[in-house]
Amino acid sequence: MANDGPIGQLNRWVPEGIALTGRWLKWAGMVCCAIAWAGEAIAEPDAQVPVQAQPTVSQQYSAILPTFEPAEIEPPGVPGMTEVRRAWNTSALSLEKRVDKTRRAGLEIGVWNLDAAARSLVASGNSRPTVEQARAAVALAPDLPMARMALARALWLQERSPISAIRATWAALAAIPRHLEASVWFAGISAYVLALALIYGGLLCLAVSAAVVSLHAAHDLGDTVSNEMPTFARAALLAAAILLPLALGQGLVGAGLGLLALAALYGSTRQRFVLVLASGAVVAGMYPVAQLAGAALTAYSHDPVVAASYSSTEGFITPVDRLRLEQNARTDSLAVHALAVTERRSGNLAAADAHYQRILAEDSSSQATLNNAANVRLTLGHMELALDLYRRASEAGESARVLFNLSQAYGASFAVDDLTRTLANAQRLDGNVVAELTRLQGSDETGFTIDLPVDRRMLWDRAYHGAAAHALAAEFRSGLAPGLLGSQWWVTAAAFALVVIAASLASMRLRASRLCSRCGRRLCPRCDREFGGGEICEGCTRLFHQPETTDRSLRLARINVLRHRDERMSRIVLLASILVPGYAGLIARRHGWSLVGSIAAALAIAALVFRNGVAIDPMVAGAAAPVFFGLIAVTSLAIHAVAVWVSLSAAERT
Repeated sequence: MANDGPIGQLNRWVPEGIALTGRWLKWAGMVCCAIAWAGEAIAEPDAQVPVQAQPTVSQQYSAILPTFEPAEIEPPGVPGMTEVRRAWNTSALSLEKRVDKTRRAGLEIGVWNLDAAARSLVASGNSRPTVEQARAAVALAPDLPMARMALARALWLQERSPISAIRATWAALAAIPRHLEASVWFAGISAYVLALALIYGGLLCLAVSAAVVSLHAAHDLGDTVSNEMPTFARAALLAAAILLPLALGQGLVGAGLGLLALAALYGSTRQRFVLVLASGAVVAGMYPVAQLAGAALTAYSHDPVVAASYSSTEGFITPVDRLRLEQNARTDSLAVHALAVTERRSGNLAAADAHYQRILAEDSSSQATLNNAANVRLTLGHMELALDLYRRASEAGESARVLFNLSQAYGASFAVDDLTRTLANAQRLDGNVVAELTRLQGSDETGFTIDLPVDRRMLWDRAYHGAAAHALAAEFRSGLAPGLLGSQWWVTAAAFALVVIAASLASMRLRASRLCSRCGRRLCPRCDREFGGGEICEGCTRLFHQPETTDRSLRLARINVLRHRDERMSRIVLLASILVPGYAGLIARRHGWSLVGSIAAALAIAALVFRNGVAIDPMVAGAAAPVFFGLIAVTSLAIHAVAVWVSLSAAERT
């Protein structure tokens, strides 16, 4: 009978559904790209003004950012950005050469992204940047997702080139890990979304598992009081028992304990294992993942040394930041790193070399530190010492940038063979980087070297263990478990573990009621001692196993009623499997897929709700945020669909 129902039809539709899903996912990237700006093109006709009607690119640059005034990019007393400002203000050069010269000046002092200049080009009031402006912004800040998304939007709206726009969008997403501020912001929002998905997905799995057995549990619990207790009283008694931790001030997670107890009491051994995993997902979301979200969202605002170090890496260190670094340099290695970068940019090479030697004496494993120290030694004229540091940096990990610097050192020492071999190895690792650096070098025979950014693991380690991260994570947990249950991770884990153990022991003495597998009538070993312990009721036993004891016409009529009931239940099960995450895995006894579907659905909802972030975008993400989280939502929904299909297919076979 089930093979003719909706589940059987669904199983026959699967091949066609897979093909349609493949075509849908193929264009999902294009749809996600269009979300961020397609509506704007319709709502604002001025965004589609022909490019030739705009002023020239040079005029646009002059109107938006004619010069880098000291008040804009170099506060008083801030060293290191003078050459960058001078390069940009060389008005005699063409726009392309000005961008290249500015880019090279930034690379020489370790500023890989001139974010302020790029933002001024793509966020200039109400006007939309042209393709030329967006390309220049990408050249000045190639790792800034906001700039690349502006280029994608310009390509889509102005040049009508969706394929190029999609490529630019993927490049924006790929640039996120390379941009420090963008990576921290995206990591914080992603960790927050993941924490919500783990917590609510785990609780959803517990809730669905408990809901499936709630009717039996209400009946059995009522029998412990009185066999004459009405149904509504039994339901109220069960709800009071489940919500008791919530009433005691333990919050939503406390209610999850009651749901876990009910599901574990009636579940099989395999199901209890999945319930333990669901409880672990809740604990993981409440503590380590929430801690990671708090660390990323408070990375700069609550640690003055981290904030000053980041300012130094971006070339915008203020006198106050420098004073903080100097005061903490004796005990804080991060401050020493920042001071080394600052002294190098200010031209105080002896002080920079002293800082780098102190750092290397404590830890010589950082490739960035070895490379930057070698640059200082090379500038000071210590060729052999610089070559040794470059070689050690290349041994610390494969890097085309380090090998490019090493080739420059070989060129300065007239080691032509070594220069050729090293440059070939660098091209093998990353030909695009070498091509860009070679183009920026141009015909300059003296060459140039580039500094690498400070190792981000230092910033992450400081932020993750900071007091502000703990405080934000605790505030996040207070809404879910305000009482003792949310005080420490081991308290929460122990509470879940004790509930599972107690429910498992109690299940050994439980005489649970069930439903007849044929007609759905309740079977209770206390109410019906003869048939209450079987799989089918008395009527179905006579109908299917003792047909000689029934009237033939009445038997056929009853079978027809049961057939219609099976068809109706198949439709209800299919609808519930699609609408209720985790339900399909339960009815198919594929409990692992139930947990996967619940978490995937929760992740999709959280990603869509917070597609623009839970914290203000510090002008690093732009339209990349909704595209990034939109792709997460699409992927999560696809995983949920797979979980439903696998579970229903398994139910069909059984």
